[in-house]
Formats: sequence, C-alpha cells, structure tokens
Amino acid sequence: MKLKFIENIRKKEKDSFLYYRSDFLADAVFEYGKDLKQEKIPIEITIEKTALGEVKVSVKIVGHINYPMLNAIKMLKEEILKMESEGTFI
Repeated sequence: MKLKFIENIRKKEKDSFLYYRSDFLADAVFEYGKDLKQEKIPIEITIEKTALGEVKVSVKIVGHINYPMLNAIKMLKEEILKMESEGTFI
C-alpha cells in the first residue's frame, strides 16, 4: 500500500484556547494491489507544537481501511510532518 496524497484539509470548527494545538479533518488517498486500486479514507489530524519547538502529529483513521492500521498511520504522520516543514500543510 502507498499513500498517494492527503486532500480536502480543513480546520475543525471547534474553538480551542490552546494556541499551540490545531485540529484538522482531511481525506487520505491510498493506493494498493496489483491493479493500483485507490481508497479514500477520512482522517482526523492534531498538530501540536511543544515549548521546545518540536512538532508532534497525531492521526486517527475514521472508519475501516484495507491495510494494517499502524503502517498507514506511520505513513500519514511522515507525510504530514513533511508538509508541515515545507509549509504546504494548510
């Protein structure tokens, strides 16, 4: 399985008084199998910046996925951290 891209990223509509934490909703598109079938999965993302400037990412896959969950979450976290460091995440 391969993570193709993360799309439709939007900020959650709840009011948070924590300026160092942001919550988002998005869709992740995975590609798998010999026929390169694509699967779109809704996800919830939390990005938190620590006092030392470190960025921590939490990802929750909402629903069922046709792939081991831990591997998919690892791929998503790596991609989100990459997007965050490049300044392309929202």
